[in-house]
Amino acid sequence: MQSDKDIRYYRTKQRITEAMIQLLKEKNFNQITVKNICDAAGISRSGFYLHYLDKYDLVEKYQIELMHHINQLIENFPKTNMTRDSLLLYILDYFKDEGQLLALLISDHGSTEIQNQIKAVLKKNALDNVLSHLTIPVTSDLEKQYLVAFFSNALFGVLQEWVNHGQKESPEYIVNVINKIIAFDII
Repeated sequence: MQSDKDIRYYRTKQRITEAMIQLLKEKNFNQITVKNICDAAGISRSGFYLHYLDKYDLVEKYQIELMHHINQLIENFPKTNMTRDSLLLYILDYFKDEGQLLALLISDHGSTEIQNQIKAVLKKNALDNVLSHLTIPVTSDLEKQYLVAFFSNALFGVLQEWVNHGQKESPEYIVNVINKIIAFDII
């Protein structure tokens, strides 16, 4: 059974996240201050600092939590009928439903630093999971570097464009777009 203190702790954390989401809808990440977040969440600055060091720590911890959830989704995804399309759709559905803050951080209102961190995660994923499935020969490390950059930036660009236009298209539509960009005969 959770104590009242635990419930208040998680409720405050949720209010901070919701405040950041609301603020990112109104202004750029670089323009948001801890005071703005506290005012929007209706909490004191000391309440904020019980949870986070600064706004970057808030985003980093949210990102870690979100990536943990995405990794769990991938691990729990039925391996028997796992295709690239079904996995992408699974992740995009989660992203659309649960990833509001991350979506706003990769939008035009987001932070370049955060966007670069997300691109680094996508590059690592491309290096670990995509290159091994290529049906075309990769002849050098330099070629591998460019292919990883292409895959990660293409995926990031599609996600960013989707977010910038309010995620109006269905995840199925976005998967179809990604498939047109990354042709089936490549992977």
